[in-house]
Amino acid sequence: MTAAEAQKASGTYYTPSTLSDFIVYHIFGHYHFQDKICVLEPSAGDGIFFKSIFNNKLFGDRFVIPSQLDLTAVERDAKAYEKLKLETNSFESSNHRFTYLNDDYLKFQTQNTEKYDLIVGNPPYIQSKHLTKDQIKLCENIHRDSHLSVKKIKNIWTSFLVGGVQSLSSEGVMCFVLPAELLQVIYAKELRDFLRDNFQKIEIFTFNELIFPDIEQDVIVLICAKKQAPGVSFYHVDKLDDLKVPTYVEDHSNIHRETLDKWTNYILSDEELVFLDRLKNDLGLQPIKNYCRAEVGVVTAANSYFIVDNNVVAESPELKRLSRPIIQKGMHITPGATFTSGDLRAVRKASKPSYFLAFKDRPESSFNQPIRAYLSEGRKLQIDQRYKCKLRKRWYVVPSTWVSDGFFTKRSNIFPRMIMNEAGSLVTDSFYRIKMNEGKNIRDFVFSFYNSLTFIYAELEGRYYGGSVLELMPSECKNLPIPYRDGVDDEEFQRLDSLLRTNVSISEILNYTNTVILQQGYGVSDRDLIKLDGIYKKLLRRRLKSHQYVY
Repeated sequence: MTAAEAQKASGTYYTPSTLSDFIVYHIFGHYHFQDKICVLEPSAGDGIFFKSIFNNKLFGDRFVIPSQLDLTAVERDAKAYEKLKLETNSFESSNHRFTYLNDDYLKFQTQNTEKYDLIVGNPPYIQSKHLTKDQIKLCENIHRDSHLSVKKIKNIWTSFLVGGVQSLSSEGVMCFVLPAELLQVIYAKELRDFLRDNFQKIEIFTFNELIFPDIEQDVIVLICAKKQAPGVSFYHVDKLDDLKVPTYVEDHSNIHRETLDKWTNYILSDEELVFLDRLKNDLGLQPIKNYCRAEVGVVTAANSYFIVDNNVVAESPELKRLSRPIIQKGMHITPGATFTSGDLRAVRKASKPSYFLAFKDRPESSFNQPIRAYLSEGRKLQIDQRYKCKLRKRWYVVPSTWVSDGFFTKRSNIFPRMIMNEAGSLVTDSFYRIKMNEGKNIRDFVFSFYNSLTFIYAELEGRYYGGSVLELMPSECKNLPIPYRDGVDDEEFQRLDSLLRTNVSISEILNYTNTVILQQGYGVSDRDLIKLDGIYKKLLRRRLKSHQYVY
């Protein structure tokens, strides 16, 4: 296992001292504590937060810590634990007492009866599929103790957050560095509600650069207080170095909204959100699901086995005869409003895997020798033992292999893509397949998708990651409003296709489509188009962060 793989498995990414120094300064500068308090760092690592309390490089002379501190550090990793003790025990004195525990915080928390006035840390980020059975059970116990669903446990950090709330004193303050998914993903809604129910004051700091570039994970600083002036505040930090001043800008708080129920909407004002809702309603826009059926693409359970390239089919005409065209990833295809036979040939010329092996639903013994040999190789690779393959009547028969009228990219970089499937190709689960309802036309639908209002709602409904990737889940995709326009002519569609293929800026594309769809088709005024343009730019820049892109 490489160092990077080991770091990913442990979910350990140490907090930069600039950030920990600012957090400590902000907490002790803005929140009131008694003269004697108990502090817990549940994922102590090398003790960066304790170092910032006692030896703050940026703000050491600008805040005062309580006169007596009782500090507890929990760290699972033995090497980090020894380093933690070595580097922080010099801070111990007659007034400040340290307790070090080389233990798994999950075990610690399920047995802990102490209450802490301040809990601060940077929990590990480990997806539930990488946790042991014992760890999952401990996470479930922590969530159950707060009457939260155990089905919502997708990552270990949620149990650190819930455990922190459980261990906090009646006037305590909790601060964690957490993934930004807390603000946006569906499964974290329960946690957002949980925080609002348990705290009077919540502060959230967001960043315009990656704090942990190695994982391309957006993070936030979450500060929650039990007894403070009530309210939720969002602050935006451009660069990490700005915290040395510190410099940050207060954003809007829109968490009270019943629509767009995510905390990522802080970047827009109430006026802007009301404008969007009003425009959508005034235009009578319907969601995508009213025009089509949208379902996930083909799930093979083993793409590298079931989807092969030119070399494999060239060596086996038998495999080629049973194959069907398929697109595995959005990055394999040329940007365009349609995917043509010529586009498919280009994919194959580039030697991208694009032949889906559609084995017939019949016994292996009925196949000819080359196909039996390929199936035998699959068993040697234990493809037949994969979870989804074991659920099938015959492991090699992939279900739901219907060809769609179009497809939508599940993940996208600059903007989401809706594409007409002129080539009649299958797509994998990197896409959502679009099957139009009776009386609706795929070409009209694809053209109508490319407009600022739909793109804005994609940013608001979807979620984004540190690498600037935008992702929409099936329900989020289906609920996007679309200004459907009947009767798009050949010239209009071809111009959109040409703009997409020539890699012009999204601004140029939307200048054209907004005029045709929103202005000519729905009567949207120049003033409202300008508003939409400003809102979309704001959302796009927020997601792309420091990634170079000119709107």
